[in-house]
Amino acid sequence: MGSVVWASPAVKEFSPAAYVDVEMPFRCMPPGSDKQISETISLTPDDFSFVSSQQGDMLPRYAVNGYTFHNTPVNEALEKLVASAGIKVIAPPAEYIELDGENVKGELSSIVAQLAETADVFYTYKASTKTLKILGRTEVTLSLPKNKVVLMAMLDALRGSQILNVDVDWEKYQLRMNVSPDELRKAKRLVNQILKDKYLLAVDVQVYQATPKSGADWQGVLNKMAHKISSIGRAIVGRSVVLSTGTKAEDFLDKAVEGYSLEPVVGGAAVVPNSWQMRFKVNECSNFTLPYPDMSLVMKTSIKDEQHMRTQVTLHT
Repeated sequence: MGSVVWASPAVKEFSPAAYVDVEMPFRCMPPGSDKQISETISLTPDDFSFVSSQQGDMLPRYAVNGYTFHNTPVNEALEKLVASAGIKVIAPPAEYIELDGENVKGELSSIVAQLAETADVFYTYKASTKTLKILGRTEVTLSLPKNKVVLMAMLDALRGSQILNVDVDWEKYQLRMNVSPDELRKAKRLVNQILKDKYLLAVDVQVYQATPKSGADWQGVLNKMAHKISSIGRAIVGRSVVLSTGTKAEDFLDKAVEGYSLEPVVGGAAVVPNSWQMRFKVNECSNFTLPYPDMSLVMKTSIKDEQHMRTQVTLHT
């Protein structure tokens, strides 16, 4: 089901498979194919870099002395702040956070940056037109070490954190993201987590389609599998199935086939950073032919050491 790699994480090599999607050869494999984890690598902060596509120009050097404002939306606060410098603020219609400031002093660029951060917005300055533009989201490119496990760990954890506007350049080992300030902070926290923590969980995923056998029904199957009373309505509700340490996936599936027949659907791989949540999109490895395109496997893990870990797996659709 899973194996621990030191976070100096290792590259995972998969049996070759011909798929159209560029991510599939890295992510997917036929059920039962062989995988191998290679040697580990060391990581440093220099292996990761965030570059915004909205670089902009440097703000002019002005000293701000005693700027005061109360219950003022950030766009209006910035307009008043830069007006004396002849700078125009462009802000798309939105609900902006209101700010308070009393006798604010300092360098103009520093104060603009602080106001933007406090109000959860980005900004960019264009010197040729003397315009300051406020942005709710921005395009950011994250360059990563040339290591597929690290790339997959970042991608899976970002998706697990609901950061979904991510494009992958598998050749350049880059992630291009359209993010809000909060999502960018999450991505940076994730990088710091991978740098400081020595574990990533590399997971081999197998997805099965289950069909109740003749005379069986889903209610009975759920009760038997979970050993708890579950209920089915608009949602399946039941308690967690807890597997004891050392339980093999095959043993769990052997119990399952007593109630229904299992058909392998897809196989793939995912990587979970310690204490983070990852999302594996089931349809991603199916050549887009499955009748449930929005189904995802969500996994969160906490790793104490190579022998002790706790992993929570849920199915979302």
